[in-house]
Amino acid sequence: MTKPLALIINSTDSPLMGISKFVEARDCSVHVSRSIEEAERVLVAFPVEQQKFIFADLALCQDNGWRGFAERLSGNSTSLALICYDPHHPQALYGLFGQINQSTSDNNTPHAIKAPMMIGDTPQYHDVLNLANRYGMHDITVLITGETGTGKEVMAQYMHTRGPRADKPFVGCNMTAIPETLVEIERVRYVKGAFTGANRNKKGFIEAAEGGTLFLDEIGDLAPTIQLKLLRFLETRQYYRVGESTPKTSDVRIIAATNKELEEAIQGNGFRKDLYFRLNSARIILPPLRERREDMILLIANFVYQACNQFQKPLKKMTSSAKALFLDYPWPGNIRELKSVIESAVMVSDGDYITISDLPMNLQHYATGRREEIGSKAIRNIEEGERSVIEEALRQTNGNKAKAAEALGISTRTLYRKLEKFALASL
Repeated sequence: MTKPLALIINSTDSPLMGISKFVEARDCSVHVSRSIEEAERVLVAFPVEQQKFIFADLALCQDNGWRGFAERLSGNSTSLALICYDPHHPQALYGLFGQINQSTSDNNTPHAIKAPMMIGDTPQYHDVLNLANRYGMHDITVLITGETGTGKEVMAQYMHTRGPRADKPFVGCNMTAIPETLVEIERVRYVKGAFTGANRNKKGFIEAAEGGTLFLDEIGDLAPTIQLKLLRFLETRQYYRVGESTPKTSDVRIIAATNKELEEAIQGNGFRKDLYFRLNSARIILPPLRERREDMILLIANFVYQACNQFQKPLKKMTSSAKALFLDYPWPGNIRELKSVIESAVMVSDGDYITISDLPMNLQHYATGRREEIGSKAIRNIEEGERSVIEEALRQTNGNKAKAAEALGISTRTLYRKLEKFALASL
């Protein structure tokens, strides 16, 4: 079997070793190009049907020819994945490679959805993803809990794409968006003439998800009568179309989610204990963003790239003070809030950098109240970045300090001073 092609498009100014080792360890045929034009010439030499992973240095994504290159790639092959990466943080790719592989293979079917990116490098988040992978492969009901904005529906989509129902529908239903009097009608199906206003047959959520996954969001807010109906459906997989007396049997996989503390709701008689135990047999708890500080840089880089691409703007960077603010802020709205803030900042930013003045007023006020602490964190961010670049230069030159200084564009004396500053003299 032919190995997948991993084509790395890496700027001459960016470190290569981290990304190169990453793809080599995953049994790919590795080729390196130093420009978009060179990459296009390399691709011509490989069969169209061969699976290809194109890893593009973010610095090259600012090139004028990048957008046309990406469009030509997406239009010419269904067995290709285009992955933009930060050469200084190749670890962002660790949790993505497997799902990228899957997302390029099955999207030709009518119901298939693309596997969402699950970005995170903390041990806690890896544990969550490992459990999601295991649950995804089995046809069991899963309960996802977590604060607002932690990505519960995205996690449900991820599990759907990992399992045997991946080529079937994924149907999401926010239970709080439907009036209680219509919940049963919308949840199943009504037939023409079943009630006033029913002038046509209509599929409900269960029937629309037939063979696939039905995602029930905010189940913690369900009325007691609807909780009982949901429990019966989970146990029997049978439902009635409104206006019909014969039950129908459904073949759907259920994933439910809530930001409520169901254990407390049970104590307050707001949630049925039997339904809770029926759902809680397989549970995933998503951590809030404030407990994933190590993932912030990876998430920021991803959302900035997505927003710049969406709004057709040159790729922007973030000032050290803005980055320090992002790392300090508690993010009560979690990932959803982070993504929204970055999208608005990208739209209003006029320069090459996103600054604190481009952020919403509440974040600017937060920065004003913690100016000294955020300033010291910004300085540490700059120093950590400088240290990382020096370490990479020394690795690339096998510890030859004269060559490393030349590659960095500084004098050997300056390099030795920085090595002493960062306690790197032993390298």
